[in-house]
Amino acid sequence: DASGIVPSTMNFSLSIQRTLWGGTMLDVGYAGSLSRHLQWMRNMNAIPVGANFLASSQDPTTPGRPLPANFLRSTPGYGALNIIEMASSSNYHSLQVSARRRFARHFQFGAAWTWSKTMDFNDIDESAVTTLVPLRSWHYGLAGFDRTHVVKFNYLVDVPNLPVHGAFLRSVFHGWQLSGIASFVSGAPTGVGFSTTTAIDITGTADLGSRIFVTGPAVLPKDQRDFYRYFDASVFQLPAVGTLGNAGKTLLRGPGVNNWDTAIAKSFAIWETLRLQLRCEAFNAFNHTQFSAVGTGAQFNPATRQQTNAAFGSFTGARAPRTVQLAVRLMF
Repeated sequence: DASGIVPSTMNFSLSIQRTLWGGTMLDVGYAGSLSRHLQWMRNMNAIPVGANFLASSQDPTTPGRPLPANFLRSTPGYGALNIIEMASSSNYHSLQVSARRRFARHFQFGAAWTWSKTMDFNDIDESAVTTLVPLRSWHYGLAGFDRTHVVKFNYLVDVPNLPVHGAFLRSVFHGWQLSGIASFVSGAPTGVGFSTTTAIDITGTADLGSRIFVTGPAVLPKDQRDFYRYFDASVFQLPAVGTLGNAGKTLLRGPGVNNWDTAIAKSFAIWETLRLQLRCEAFNAFNHTQFSAVGTGAQFNPATRQQTNAAFGSFTGARAPRTVQLAVRLMF
């Protein structure tokens, strides 16, 4: 785009801090940002919706089939003519709450909760958008990196020494330390796509695919979900030829994060400031199964209009199981 508009971001925030009991600092604030004149890419030579179905578009040498795509464009003979424009935008709004306590009396902790919403047209620069349909209703919605809730908690505890006597017992039962980080994060927003077992032209243009047709709510209550049925796959249908479907940019949220990382350490005093530490660290300490992907791609048989993808609606990936790491650390 020759206009040369410079992308810009406006940030604003307001927070209040207060010291609570035990030296704990509480911070409650609002933070937001508005981004304007971001980059997207638009095809200026796109084939209009339904062009393939017009009588004037039919190939006289091949009855029943339209002319090659480049004959139907506004500038015939050329393919896509993409322009990068400074025309996109995004916005972010959040409530941010945190509490932290500095190390004192053998204990420290930190906790943070962010409740936010991010909306945009495209997640990365130069992503393609279309103007063959109302642009805002087709592209504007939750960003792919939006996370409604992000909760983090960290702690460090010096385990109280047991009242034992003797150098050997003290070396065994004294000097233990426990620490960890717990994370609870909402899943990413996701749409639902589809394909067909045999090629079929639904929109009448090679430059815009139809979205799936939705007949009802797809989100299931938590007590109705299982490994093979994360959402209600029965509400999705193959859109009719000549339509664009009715699904939005995003319909669901993928699985979130529920993770505990912990560590236990034992320190030995060797000489003055020289110390030896033995550490055992466990990532996903409780070995909680954390699914990372869901089958969101339906596949339809155009002849029967039946959905044929057995993985549609079920979990298809998981994050790492529990991993244990042992370490020896010399501090001086």
